[in-house]
Amino acid sequence: MEGIFGGDRECCGYCKKDLGIEMRGIVTCIRHNGPTLAKKAAICAAETASDFVVGFGMGGDELVGSQADFKFSFDMAEEAGLGLTTHAGEWGGAESVRQAIQDLSVTRLGHGVQIINDKNLIREAIDKEITLEVCPGSNVFLGIFEKLSLHPIDSLLKSGVSVTVSTDDPPFFNTTMTTEYNNLKDVFDWDEDIFKVINQNAIHAAFCDEKQKLILLERINSEWTKT
Repeated sequence: MEGIFGGDRECCGYCKKDLGIEMRGIVTCIRHNGPTLAKKAAICAAETASDFVVGFGMGGDELVGSQADFKFSFDMAEEAGLGLTTHAGEWGGAESVRQAIQDLSVTRLGHGVQIINDKNLIREAIDKEITLEVCPGSNVFLGIFEKLSLHPIDSLLKSGVSVTVSTDDPPFFNTTMTTEYNNLKDVFDWDEDIFKVINQNAIHAAFCDEKQKLILLERINSEWTKT
């Protein structure tokens, strides 16, 4: 498997040495390619689980099949000690999120924003410490929400949901983390304290060991103290 991940490892080494950025890998299956190929991806993930390959996830068309169709693959990845995440609650509604939590035992959700329509599900996400990998710019670009001011990220955060900010696919959506942050600041009047919470949420939800999380949290706290 080194031929598959060799380049990724090399890139991560460069990022850590020259930029101070810690990176890890998540093997991802594609939902609309079906459960059979997902099993192959899960086997790959399980066989390469290491200090670099730390997670297993699923992307693709959320409206194809059900989350439960991929339970075997996620169970395999979980047994290998990998963190679990899946796309849910982008196009598929709150029920897709409920299925993901119940059937796949994930601790993170790609998008997940449709839980805003289900108060019980919001409470479940909080109680089970599920983190949402929210991509506001992507959601607006694709028309899930007409404009950023109508996006539920601010409401979810204020409800106590563990929310993070992501870019989804930066080249396709013509965005960066800086752009996402600036837009959230302008539209929701987020200040530095809120962005600190967002970053702390991301660290707590990261698929890395507790020692690494503490290092990252100390770095965040140190940088915020300087501002």
